[in-house]
Amino acid sequence: MADNVAPQLTGDANTTEAARPVEEYAASGAITLTTGIAYLTKAGVGVMTLADPVEDGLTLTITSTTAQAHTVTNTTGINDLGSSGDVGTYGGAKGDGMTLTSLGGQWYVQANQNVTIA
Repeated sequence: MADNVAPQLTGDANTTEAARPVEEYAASGAITLTTGIAYLTKAGVGVMTLADPVEDGLTLTITSTTAQAHTVTNTTGINDLGSSGDVGTYGGAKGDGMTLTSLGGQWYVQANQNVTIA
């Protein structure tokens, strides 16, 4: 007789990661999301701003879904670089993006795909 018992999955149901918030930005302006995934969907170049984080431990991914050289400006400077690192310029390909984490009121680059910080 064949054993038709489904395999048992292991793991703790309490450790399942919740879905991250997602927002699309089809126009230039402020990225208001502070944690989750922000998709830049503007058909032309998006000129975006990003405020300083107000708490530590946030993770924000900003990804382009259009082949445009979008910019994201954080006036105090990404990676705590001040004016020498206050603008992230996307390379102009779909999928360009960066993942930022927050610490001490600053955004720090955790991962980068074709975004120049200057």
